[in-house]
Amino acid sequence: MDMELNKQKLRHERESRAWTQSHLAEVADISLKTIQRIEKSGFASPESTQAICSAFEIKVDDILTRQNENFSTSANGNRVMKNVFSSKVLRLSFIAFVIVFAISFI
Repeated sequence: MDMELNKQKLRHERESRAWTQSHLAEVADISLKTIQRIEKSGFASPESTQAICSAFEIKVDDILTRQNENFSTSANGNRVMKNVFSSKVLRLSFIAFVIVFAISFI
């Protein structure tokens, strides 16, 4: 499953170091074509994302788009879901669903 990266952040990180796409590809040990595709599309495999972040010395979460905000990257590179029931609205919605579901069986 590809991860959606913030293309602007990715490019900013690269350009703030005065790196070319070719240099990033070399440092991250990824092909230049892959770097070009990622910067254009914003999508990368977890392995490529980890390699790029390692090259930049940043956390994976720092470069993900907001759509990925409910996910985090564990120490071994796996994506894990964050606690999405942290807001009161979501908790109340869940409770209401459970109540309606239980009543439907009575």
